[in-house]
Amino acid sequence: MRVLHVITSLSTGGAEIMLQKLVSALNPQHYTSTIVSLTTTAPIGTELETAGVRVIGLGGRGGVLTPRQALLLMRTYDAVRPQVVHAWMYHSNIAAQALVGLRSRKTRPGLVLSVRGALHAAHEQKLTSRLIRRLDAILSSRSDAIVFNSRRAADQHVSLGYDRAKIHIIPNGFDADRFGVRPEERVRVRTELGCDGATLIGLIARFDRLKGHRLLLEAARLVTDCRPHYRFVLAGRGCDASNEELQRWIVELGLAGRVHLLGERRDVAAIDNALDIAVCSSISESFPNAIGEAMACGVPCVVTDVGDCGYLVGETGYVVPPRNARALADAIVRMGELPEGDRTAMGANARRRVIAKFSMHSVVQQFAELYELCGRR
Repeated sequence: MRVLHVITSLSTGGAEIMLQKLVSALNPQHYTSTIVSLTTTAPIGTELETAGVRVIGLGGRGGVLTPRQALLLMRTYDAVRPQVVHAWMYHSNIAAQALVGLRSRKTRPGLVLSVRGALHAAHEQKLTSRLIRRLDAILSSRSDAIVFNSRRAADQHVSLGYDRAKIHIIPNGFDADRFGVRPEERVRVRTELGCDGATLIGLIARFDRLKGHRLLLEAARLVTDCRPHYRFVLAGRGCDASNEELQRWIVELGLAGRVHLLGERRDVAAIDNALDIAVCSSISESFPNAIGEAMACGVPCVVTDVGDCGYLVGETGYVVPPRNARALADAIVRMGELPEGDRTAMGANARRRVIAKFSMHSVVQQFAELYELCGRR
């Protein structure tokens, strides 16, 4: 089966990483994948090309294509002759719907849309983003299926006009072999950071207002007031020394020397292993890859109650209200002060939960079944 994936970008966001994991895990004897990014292809696209996947970057800006770029998309479609078009995120959904809509009903491929975000802070997003989402909702009735990775996000989008009858909930999947307990990596990274003996708390997420970096730093201020041996790690695109806003917050909150800014890293599993606690401080989230990966590494997590974060961690972590630095700080301290054996057991339970409920094998099987259901042969 020929599957054409259309995605807004191939940077290191959650949707991009999930697409990479899916395409890499699909049986190549049964599925041929071609990926079109509306914008650029690095770094995920580069890695996929190295693995032998055909990747095309159209070079659009903000998900908007010029006539020449739109023509390249149509030519790619005609060359691939897909049996399924799978779009990822709002801009790509609209582009794919326009692309498939030009074909007659008899010859068009199956159309699968994806929505990867939640709406906990919808009114705080750009007007253009809200308009694109509304347009996607209106057009989505033409699709064969709409995939959400979060039950709560699906319910939120139904209220905007997405057709509940076409919704499929497929959570993010995690590779428990790649993300596992690695004591040697724990030692290596903690030595690199010079924090051996500290209680290390980490947030792995790109720098974005919805990810709650400011909230975590406010919680860190409260934590270090009573637990000076706690240290914090921020890793992800934009979380480096060149981020003046982040640096200003650290100084303003008196956290100099207590926060490590690692920037974008590809050795995420190693960083996870170095942590004692992983945190999701988002004010809006759907189903965070970073938390599932940390759980697979045997790290207990503290998460805000947005999207399906609470469902993801279950009884293996702590869930706190969003936008509440005090609640976040209290949960971090409570988990950090558990006897080491209890915290290790909590992390082991987290890993077992990921393997049992969110394995990559199970998720790939669900997508394969959906492709077979929607595909045109």
